[in-house]
Order: sequence, then structure tokens, then C-alpha cells
Amino acid sequence: MADQNLNNMTVTWNSGGTTFNAIKMNVTDTASAVASALLLLQVGGSDKFKVGKDGSITAAGALAVTGNSTITGNLTVSGTLTAGGIAGSMTGPASSTDNAIARFNGTAGTTLQNSGVTIDDSNNLVTAGSISSSSSSNLATISTSASAGTLTLSGVGAAGHSWRILAGASDLRIIDDTGGRTPLNITNAGAWTLTGNTTINGTLTVTG
Repeated sequence: MADQNLNNMTVTWNSGGTTFNAIKMNVTDTASAVASALLLLQVGGSDKFKVGKDGSITAAGALAVTGNSTITGNLTVSGTLTAGGIAGSMTGPASSTDNAIARFNGTAGTTLQNSGVTIDDSNNLVTAGSISSSSSSNLATISTSASAGTLTLSGVGAAGHSWRILAGASDLRIIDDTGGRTPLNITNAGAWTLTGNTTINGTLTVTG
């Protein structure tokens, strides 16, 4: 069966200095409803493609673009946006934990997943798991631009004692907050103060 066309138009453009328009309509809009359209295509009374008077485009089906597209305004997607064939495209979960650090899911480098590690608005890092180091020389390096800093280890040690490693301006102290004592204090001059019993399993050499 031959194709049936409401309009089957042909035109020849043959002048390089002329700007041609195959279809052009200039609407003088003195009063019209917001839903008025410059173009409305329907099948069986259902809208399939619409160009609103404000330039918005609504399509009921899939939009396939084989060339480059430039969007200068906002792009709103109410369904799923699939970016196949785009280098560096990313997909993620439908929801996430506030302030959570995103993690790669798999090895493809294109899928993100949620995590239990969070960084709040005050830059505090919280994790329920352990922190491990793959370095053979340093377990961890913690630095600060301040003259003194504190590393707090809570819920560890005997009877759930809370410990702090305090790097002061003139000394380094290991503090047992639960027991209210400072078992070790090392000053900048190299003096060591040990509070409590000390057990040495090897050789103790005293040069001074």
C-alpha cells in the first residue's frame, strides 16, 4: 500500500547566500491560554509531540539523538535518563544517606553506590567500620596547621576506657580520660614521664 500523506511538499534550496525556512509560522499572541501550542501532533486523540508557545517540547515517546545537542536551559527528567555511549557517564542509587561519601560499585567506573562513611557540614568524618592502611611504613598520618591537636580514641582499652593522644605545643601526652590519669608524657626536651607500673620485656639501656 502506498504511503498516504496529508501534505507531501518538496522544495529546492539553491542559493548559498539565502537563509531558507522549510516551515515557518509567526504567531502574534495577544491573548491565549498557557497550554497553547505552536505544534501539536496526536494519534487517536492522544498527544505525541507538542511544542508549546513558550518553546517547551513534550514528547510521549523515546527521543533518539544521533548528533550533538546543546541545552541552554533546564533539563527535567521525570523518568530514567540513560546515557549510553557517553564516556564518563555515571549512574547512582535512587536515594542516599545525607553527607555520605559515594563509592564506586564494581570496576567499570560508571556506577556509584551509597556508603556508611559521612562527612558533616563541620568536616567531621564518621564511620562505623575500621580504618586500614596498605602502607608498610605508616599506619596513618594525621596533621594539623594548629600549634596543638588531639586524636581521641573512644571505647577502646580495658573496661571501655576512653583514650586521647594530645600533641601539645611543648609535649606529647597519652591521656586516659576514664581513669583520670596521664600514663605517658613526652616533652620537647625528650624527657619521658611514666605514671604507673612499667614492664620491660627486653633490654633497658640508660646512657644518661
